[in-house]
Amino acid sequence: MAASIPYGAPTSGHPTSGAWTSRPLPAGEVAEAVRTALSRVHLPWTLTDCRPEPHGVGLAWHTLGDGTLVEYRGAPCAGYRRAGEIRRTEGDQAGLLLVVAGRERVRQGETAVELGAGDLFLWDGRAPIDFQVPTPLHKLTLLVPRERMLRALARTAGGAAVPWGRLDAARGVGALIAGHLAALGRHAGDLGEADGPLAIDFVLDLVARLAAPAARPASGLAERIVAHVARRLDDPALTPTRLAAALGVTPRYLHMAFAETGETVAAHIRTRRLDRMRADLADPRLADRTVTEIALAWGFSDPAHASRAFRRAYGTTPSGFRAAALGRAGEASGED
Repeated sequence: MAASIPYGAPTSGHPTSGAWTSRPLPAGEVAEAVRTALSRVHLPWTLTDCRPEPHGVGLAWHTLGDGTLVEYRGAPCAGYRRAGEIRRTEGDQAGLLLVVAGRERVRQGETAVELGAGDLFLWDGRAPIDFQVPTPLHKLTLLVPRERMLRALARTAGGAAVPWGRLDAARGVGALIAGHLAALGRHAGDLGEADGPLAIDFVLDLVARLAAPAARPASGLAERIVAHVARRLDDPALTPTRLAAALGVTPRYLHMAFAETGETVAAHIRTRRLDRMRADLADPRLADRTVTEIALAWGFSDPAHASRAFRRAYGTTPSGFRAAALGRAGEASGED
């Protein structure tokens, strides 16, 4: 028997995962059953062509928080979403499609593309769209609330426009998106309830990064990171996560943007603290302050950790460095 299929966007009353196949159905019922199944587990569609034999059609779905990952395997078909289908959709959606095998032609607005294995296409659930599958197809579609996509772009890409259409999946961030979707297709059923939303967050952050790499240039953000660290270096609560929140970006984007410097954010914070600690230890005016006081003054919450980090960085202990530095300063003063 075919599994029951939730209609439209997932709700708390729908199963978190399921599968459906046309195989058990009588030949005369298959085409309408495919249309009904696709409209319920995916979004409402009208099919203009469906040739399920001999390949059959199989659908599988996994609810990931407020999104759904839908897998399609099977027969050539064609169809569309226009005003009537859009009106029947529960909530505005965005769809991110990955062709795993086969070919699919998609037209939305002025964009018409033929997609092959490994290609990505981001489509707008509020706009009319047509598709044609000329050969047996295996694809994955991640459906998410359209508003969530817009929030990701506002947060990560400075409010850049959604990049509806084909995404370059051959290299860089696009290849990461395709790889992540393919991995979700294999492992979505094993994710815990709290892991699904995180998996979608990762996809949307990457889409936003790909959408407008110049909207908030990595170099510009790297400079803002350096400036913020310099202002808050004495704050023990300064961490990459808090820094990302202060700058209005996700931790992932913070690390991606700062990677161009060749240093991690955490290493940069530690290095700057050690630099200031070293300068204070060499300052004769601060000779009455202990090593612990100086370490705490520059944001180290654990003096022992600060001493170990200092030794790794400079090859000597803070006390040893201070003795040598102040000794040289005293000698120079005596010569004067």
